Amino acid sequence: MEGDNNEENYEVAPKKIKTEWSKSYSNKAMQMMKRMGHKAGEGLGKQNQGRLEPVVPYQQDGRRGFGLQPNTIQIAEEPWDFNCEKIYLPETANWLSNEHNFESTFEKMKSWITFGDRKDTIEEETSFCEKDILTGMLEAKTIFDQFSESELRKARSRSNPFETIRSSIFQNRAAVKMANIDSMLGFMFTNPKDKDDKSLIESNDLMYFADICAGPGGFSEYVLYRKSWEAKGFGFTLRGPNDFKLDKFFAGPPESFDPHYGANDDGNIYVEANQESFADYVLKHCEVGVHIVMADGGFSVERQENIQELLSKQLYLCQCLLGLKILRPKGHFVCKFFDIFTAFSVGLIYLMYNCFEKISIIKPNSSRPANSERYLICKWKKENTVEICSHLNFINNILNQRTDDKDVLEIVDSLLLIKDERFVTYITNSNNFIGKNQIIGLKKIIAFCRNPRLREGRQSDFRKRCLELWNLPDKLRQAPENKPVDKFLEEFLNDWHKDKAWLNSSATELLSTEVLCEKVESIHDWYFMPIGRNESSSTTCTFFVCTTKGKLSRYTTNKKWESVEYIFEIPSKSFFYGELVYEYSGEGRIQTRVCTLHIIDAVLLGGKDIRRLPLNKRVSMCAKFAKSISKPYKAGNTALIRSKPIFKLGDISQFFSQMRHYTLKDNSQRYGIALNDVNTKFFVPGGIMLFCEICHNFYSKISKSQNKLYYYDTVHHMSYFKTNMPREMLNTLHASFRNSFIRRLLWKWTNTNQVEENGVKVDPNILYRDDVQVFVVNKHNV
Repeated sequence: MEGDNNEENYEVAPKKIKTEWSKSYSNKAMQMMKRMGHKAGEGLGKQNQGRLEPVVPYQQDGRRGFGLQPNTIQIAEEPWDFNCEKIYLPETANWLSNEHNFESTFEKMKSWITFGDRKDTIEEETSFCEKDILTGMLEAKTIFDQFSESELRKARSRSNPFETIRSSIFQNRAAVKMANIDSMLGFMFTNPKDKDDKSLIESNDLMYFADICAGPGGFSEYVLYRKSWEAKGFGFTLRGPNDFKLDKFFAGPPESFDPHYGANDDGNIYVEANQESFADYVLKHCEVGVHIVMADGGFSVERQENIQELLSKQLYLCQCLLGLKILRPKGHFVCKFFDIFTAFSVGLIYLMYNCFEKISIIKPNSSRPANSERYLICKWKKENTVEICSHLNFINNILNQRTDDKDVLEIVDSLLLIKDERFVTYITNSNNFIGKNQIIGLKKIIAFCRNPRLREGRQSDFRKRCLELWNLPDKLRQAPENKPVDKFLEEFLNDWHKDKAWLNSSATELLSTEVLCEKVESIHDWYFMPIGRNESSSTTCTFFVCTTKGKLSRYTTNKKWESVEYIFEIPSKSFFYGELVYEYSGEGRIQTRVCTLHIIDAVLLGGKDIRRLPLNKRVSMCAKFAKSISKPYKAGNTALIRSKPIFKLGDISQFFSQMRHYTLKDNSQRYGIALNDVNTKFFVPGGIMLFCEICHNFYSKISKSQNKLYYYDTVHHMSYFKTNMPREMLNTLHASFRNSFIRRLLWKWTNTNQVEENGVKVDPNILYRDDVQVFVVNKHNV
């Protein structure tokens, strides 16, 4: 085993708990007592013989009354030794490495399965832990039966050092657990890296993740809080009261999360068809699989806590199985377990151990000390896990068909487990360590039940230190503010809002070669995008803003903001330039069309300000943004969102060669661009819009002596290669959104003959395809 966290660990010393009962009285009460002769620190009465502590008021709890056995529960001044707890900040993760290749086949693994009578007790499961620890845990849990749910809940809240952290800014405590886990593991779940410390996320790509058995979605809310729309999540959970609650995702954008419920549309992970359907859906979006999988499944085991592991065994297995089906090589996996005492659970972890380079079993501080919860962490998935997947799938089908009296007891040959001494020792040490701490936690709750005056005095300090360590804000959870558009733009545009004339600037139309020559000094600085045909006033290029969830508005020609009638899921705090266009499927009479939102350029995307990035970078961010929130394979009425493709002006001939004629429903022929979609959609442009990449006081040319691009500063009349340009000048070289927007050029296609190859020039007042191509060729080497 090895530690993978280089951060310094330190044991937290318990603080002395002080009780100042006099502070619980009002000033008036203390003044009255003083007038009657009372002195601080002395008892009431003539001889100071009265008690020093206040009398604990009687509080009715539950249905206690007649019939209560007086010796069952004894409220006592029982102390608690806070020194028996060992708390570490941050926690240490002990890793078990596995560099060996797993060579067993599916047929061989089937022979490992052992059947037997169904178990309803766990007392004899001591092969992977000390007997005293298992017995101590079960005995401590049994004492809980003497107390009411209310007493236990109050005592747990008072005794847990980390209780006041609660759910922080998220919808539930699960999100805080994931923040805790992520932090103690070097943020491997929000910044996944390979063995060489290189990011697993390709440049300009999203981080893909899956959250299974995870309603209402705390884990996902945390990841989206950390990554925002630069991640895309897929969720699978049971439909019903514990379904994903996307309307409660205040900390991260729910638009980047895509729930799916399998072939049966019920989210039952035990059903193989549901697993396969979900896996197919995920892999349509990311062919090699997701970067991380999180599994947080659980269900109520009230009054059956001692056999929670036996009841959860199939859930353990299915979460691991589905995780393997959708996780890419080198990806990471985290799964919640409870107890790990039985051969079935240990065998499952052994199989997962052979699917990954490293595993670790951790009990984060945010997981309440007295429960059996722990997390299996799997790091760097190996390439071939097909045989183990087949074995787990086979076992799941057996469990689905099992009888009432027989069960699967073992899924790995016990002799094989025993041979791997490092693995068995790791599991045993983990169970013993977590078990000892759990016994302390259980006994602490019992002591706090018996003594209502006990308080955990470190809660406030731990809350502050943990939030800092986990990089979470120390503030209350708040619903997003619903701001009017004008107020929102004033706040986020800052200095750009003072002079809003640029919002209403019109594009310069390219009606002749002369205008093109005047505006385009160098073709190396210019890019273009195909735009729609403006079939109605609502489909012209304009600004869009989304101030809060579900409220998308567009800027009209009369300089007002109006709601967009189509259903587009856009993250709040977004402000971009785009258009509504029709995308077509099929040709001729069977043709269908759907309205789609195309993003051209942006100022603000989901709260991320990109206005001063270079044009290519902004467009790249728009593409990532659209990819994160668009759901092209989703059934229903979710409208599609795309980012416009961008082309260099010098490549306009290749652009035209990629287009082909399509037959529309009215039998007219139009040039269209094929879209990379499962439904073979295409888009019919009505022109192109050109944007300059560099600022207005620069232009670039090709150096004839070195055949390299250089930049000419028209203000200082100086030329620079990019490599020797002064830093302060390099920072102003690329045009901001506003700078490129107000200089945009528009080439409208008003005549179908206008873009035909070698089209006949019948109108001298419009620009033809040949004119533009000749201009580009002449400018190419200038």
